[in-house]
Amino acid sequence: MLKKIVIFFLFCLFSFNSYSKVCEISIIKTFKDLKEKIKICDKGDKLYLNYDIKLVGEELVVNLCSLKDTIIFKEESKIIHKRKSGASIVCIYDPSKELFN
Repeated sequence: MLKKIVIFFLFCLFSFNSYSKVCEISIIKTFKDLKEKIKICDKGDKLYLNYDIKLVGEELVVNLCSLKDTIIFKEESKIIHKRKSGASIVCIYDPSKELFN
């Protein structure tokens, strides 16, 4: 009986180790803004990033997201002058070292 309780405890302990938070970053207009605002995120967090249409989305995905996991990429290029419009990315945050050097 004690053996079953220990096995259950270990199973519960190791199955709930994904305590990642959602890191939401408001509209980014330049890479300088990105470097300042991304400091609140930790590797492995769920990243929700809104950015200006002038930035290249594919470059952001390659430099910020884990390519092993699913990436949701949405671009709203039809409405340019609407507030808080732009493109958005949802992915798992895994930064590359080249972006921040």
